Amino acid sequence: MIEIRRLVKCFDTTRAVDGLSASFSPGITGLVGQNGAGKSTLFRLIAGIYQPDEGDVLVNGIPATDRKAKADLFFLSDDPYAPKGANIEATLDFYLGLFDIDVSEFNRIIDTFGLPRNKPVNTFSKGMKRQMFVALALAMKANHLLLDEAFDGLDPLVIDQIRSEILSVASKGKTIVISSHNIFALQRLVDRFVVVSKGHVAREGTSQDIGTEFIKFQAAFRLPTSEQDLAAIGYRVVSFRTVGSVTHAVLLGGEETIEAVKERFDPLFIENVPLDPEEIVALEMMLAKQDGGNQNA
Repeated sequence: MIEIRRLVKCFDTTRAVDGLSASFSPGITGLVGQNGAGKSTLFRLIAGIYQPDEGDVLVNGIPATDRKAKADLFFLSDDPYAPKGANIEATLDFYLGLFDIDVSEFNRIIDTFGLPRNKPVNTFSKGMKRQMFVALALAMKANHLLLDEAFDGLDPLVIDQIRSEILSVASKGKTIVISSHNIFALQRLVDRFVVVSKGHVAREGTSQDIGTEFIKFQAAFRLPTSEQDLAAIGYRVVSFRTVGSVTHAVLLGGEETIEAVKERFDPLFIENVPLDPEEIVALEMMLAKQDGGNQNA
């Protein structure tokens, strides 16, 4: 388990992580947020690469900077290092000098991905290089894995392969935290989301309950109706746009919201519109940005 308590990290006058508290238990957590939200800095603090200005990071109750904690955690950055000219085997040998790796598991995953073993890793495409390093991360014997932008540059078929491998590793009781801009890939994989904004945990919840606070509808109103008009009846407006005669809106509210809109505005028509997984997380990020990262779920 990873525990984070009131963590602060500043770079000059910028507070990249600002009083953040969170915990990551065995299973798969998706870490999402806008660029600059503090995700990569958080990973580097957990991994002991950065020292916090304030607060604590504990790995199984041990400070993250302790050698024992470091031995049980692996951080895969968004731009991992491979020695110049090294092929897959030579890159593996390099990392074996630093980490405890299940070599047979690594080779199995590499064969599953079908990566060329004799070609220098630094000549791989972005997607191929990402596959190789994900294979390396998943073969680590450490029980805590941090994967920064795990799906960056990958096509859908490869994402499905990696998703299957991550699920297999997580089933062994490991704690896996994944950041990614590919919200759809995360939604089909993770047990829980943590949304970071301006260095805070702004929202968090399971993949089932995150987004249940939103109601999306489309409507044709008899009279011009603005975002302010909807807010005036007591609902927080997260998203609002009008295309032609049809208004599309997302509000914070329960099942009674659409009935309240009907009663107040008597629209020509109004209907609930389901939210897809990617849209839900995008809305969570939008709401966190509006709140300035200060509201916790």
